Amino acid sequence: MRTRRSSIGPLTIAVLLSLTCAAPRAGAETVWFYGRPFDLPIPADPERSKGWMDDAILEVSDHLIIHDLDVGLTLTHTSVFDLRVSLTSPSGTTVLLNSYDPFTGYFEGADYQYTIFDDEADLAISDGAPPFEGRFRPVAGSALSAFDGEDAFGTWRLRIYDAHEADVGRLEAFGLTISTPEPATVVLLLAGLSLARLRRNRR
Repeated sequence: MRTRRSSIGPLTIAVLLSLTCAAPRAGAETVWFYGRPFDLPIPADPERSKGWMDDAILEVSDHLIIHDLDVGLTLTHTSVFDLRVSLTSPSGTTVLLNSYDPFTGYFEGADYQYTIFDDEADLAISDGAPPFEGRFRPVAGSALSAFDGEDAFGTWRLRIYDAHEADVGRLEAFGLTISTPEPATVVLLLAGLSLARLRRNRR
């Protein structure tokens, strides 16, 4: 079993601690981690307090078939109600992580603190309250399982839109934890093929 981790700073380690410390299930999967600190203003235009953040980009350098994916982030923002947060894979699949309807009731509160989006979390993000800390399922109607079966290789984009005026913030860190299946039968099959080739070469 291997655990792949990118070169990251102490901030990202603190932000995504519960991701990086999760032990892979023996014989079932390998866990790969990609993440780093960011310093991206929300929104990107310093003259405005509404609009898009520049995309936070992570490059996955390995060809990995996704069995399960979790997303970790931390950001400061004076009103998280204003934010629409989504993740787009190299294949072009987009999953909405969180968003609020202004017609369903405004609430006050700031920040995502060590927030992990996980389909298997007990609590949906809509049932949480800022500052968000811990594990949450994405907003209703969205699931990270939409990425299952895709090749993780390439450019991943975290996109954040600030939908209302007067409040600003910054993205501080963003990371992905990718689990890939590793069936024992595949390992045995590869070993068998190698032995067969070795025997043919000796004849």
